[in-house]
Amino acid sequence: METPISLSQEPSTTLKGKGFGVRAGAYIIDAIVIAIASFAISFIIGIILGIVFVATGRNINFADGRSTGLNILVGIILSTLYFIIFEWLYGATPGKLILSMRVIMEDGKPCSLGAATIRALLRYVDGFFFGIPALSSMKEPLLQRIGDRSAKTIVVGSKDSYIQQPREWWWFLLASAAYLGLDTITVVVQLLVALR
Repeated sequence: METPISLSQEPSTTLKGKGFGVRAGAYIIDAIVIAIASFAISFIIGIILGIVFVATGRNINFADGRSTGLNILVGIILSTLYFIIFEWLYGATPGKLILSMRVIMEDGKPCSLGAATIRALLRYVDGFFFGIPALSSMKEPLLQRIGDRSAKTIVVGSKDSYIQQPREWWWFLLASAAYLGLDTITVVVQLLVALR
């Protein structure tokens, strides 16, 4: 039985990470997915709460814009959790899934919770500077950005033979349910706080 390569040794010539362009494309898809999911959940919960308030004879009065900063903070936390949940449970966000990529540990095993968290937090370093740190730090053949090197992860093709334990499709459903559940709870709390 062959032992997987250690990246402290010379990496295999067949192991190649995914480049900046395709990963940026996945990030844009993910940003769209987050926005659509948040809007849809807010819309549905808003209608449900509106019906409940009208049926119980309560007036609906929204508080003034004092919670804007809190809403921004909640949005940042939710988008961070989006990347953590999907990369940890499935190895791919919807954007990475659509563009046929997976996040794995350097030894080929599934992305751990700690690694997914480090990747998600260090994604802000890239984001604040329009991707320049990621683009400038990605070197052949692994093309790891700062978050990848810190988390000891690699983004590879979804069919790459280096992936040791590919996740089954139901892990993606579990990640989706976990994220949408968190988003729903957050929207309900935010709407209840905003209502007087």
